Amino acid sequence: MSKESKGKGTLRKLAYGIGSIADTGSYSILSTFLLFFLIDVVLIDAWLAALIYILAYGVWNAINDPIVGTLSDRTRTRLGRRKPWILVGAPLCLIFYILLWGPPIGIGELGIFFFMLFAVAGYEFSYSMAAVTWFAVFPEVWETVEERSSVVIYRQIFAVIGGALAVGLFPVIQATFSDIFNELVGWTIAGATLGMVFTITFLISVLGIKEHKEYSLEKQMPLFKSIKTTFKNKSMVTYIVIDLMTWSMFGWMGAISPFFITHSLGLGIETVSIMMIPNMFATIIFFFPWRKIYIRYGPNISLTASSILQMIVYLMVFFISDIIGITLWGLFLGMATSGILVAREVMMGDVVDEDEVKTGLRREGSYFGFMIMIEKLSLVVVGLFAAILLDAIIGYNPSLPDPPHMDISIRIGMVVIVGIFTLILIAFLQIYPLTKEKVAEIREKVEQLHTEKRERLEKIEK
Repeated sequence: MSKESKGKGTLRKLAYGIGSIADTGSYSILSTFLLFFLIDVVLIDAWLAALIYILAYGVWNAINDPIVGTLSDRTRTRLGRRKPWILVGAPLCLIFYILLWGPPIGIGELGIFFFMLFAVAGYEFSYSMAAVTWFAVFPEVWETVEERSSVVIYRQIFAVIGGALAVGLFPVIQATFSDIFNELVGWTIAGATLGMVFTITFLISVLGIKEHKEYSLEKQMPLFKSIKTTFKNKSMVTYIVIDLMTWSMFGWMGAISPFFITHSLGLGIETVSIMMIPNMFATIIFFFPWRKIYIRYGPNISLTASSILQMIVYLMVFFISDIIGITLWGLFLGMATSGILVAREVMMGDVVDEDEVKTGLRREGSYFGFMIMIEKLSLVVVGLFAAILLDAIIGYNPSLPDPPHMDISIRIGMVVIVGIFTLILIAFLQIYPLTKEKVAEIREKVEQLHTEKRERLEKIEK
């Protein structure tokens, strides 16, 4: 490969990776601030907030994510299979993101509930159009473990930038404009500002996408047969539980952190950014050693090790009492987080490759549709655990003084719940079939299939 083509390859990786600012940034804001916004700002009951999560992130995403992904597999346009979905979905994301952070006032608790349900569901459909297809091109364009782990590094560096915007800039914008106007206007302006950034970065990512023409020639399965085939894949079923647990870990940290910071430590909501800056710095730095560990030892060892390390770090919450403590906690947590991210992202490409060996078809859209569904289902899990902890166990009411046991209950809840997620993850890793050796075997078969498909395309074009 020439220096020029290598340079173009790097530029494409960078352009594609920029989409992570949108993907991770929007998710980080939702997982960190939406529950707090619903309960403490617009004053929805904790169980109504959990119901929004169940209906929008659970029921609705279970329908729209797999369908969008499968339909993108069947899309045939001059621009390719995935790009049209991103180009339409990204602008729609902005519209619904503004609505999501700007509910009308004076319509009562049920009125706000139904408005927020509509806004979240609308955003989720738009997000599916953009993100499912953006994820789906990843294993198609980059095919080896080395290439994919390299792209994952680019993606995760931009993901950290997106996360920094979410937990660093978002609360600052919110606080600034809340002081100038009022609290709700502050939230709306923050949502509109970051929503614009996310839409632009999704659109930029299209520049890095170079789809393979030969996959567009394949006659895809009927819609429901494709969905059924995806669900019958043992590797996929095992992986989505692992994936759900990792997203639930991160979502739980994001959702509970504002309550921990404001109610346990007595600090302002903007302190979330103080915690997350060292977390993101450590995450970036440790991507590189974790990538080497993954390439050498495979997914089982690297993901188990990083998950156990994260569980150990969580025990620190019992001793945190000030900004220094929460800064150090964020730093050590980032060391573990980077290992989980590298392993999780590369593993999904292996699942898609195995499916191609079995079916002869590239069906990334179907698989990433389910993956995004699981990613958002983690918010349902987190919402339910938050409602149980805050309402059923603590008896928290934002209109009343904090119960005397709120501090220790939050700390115990943080550790115990992430411990549950970790144990489930490790258990399913033990039965995850795509070991390092199995992936190498699949890789050889996939390369042979791709050679045959390229040869068929060349014959057609002649």
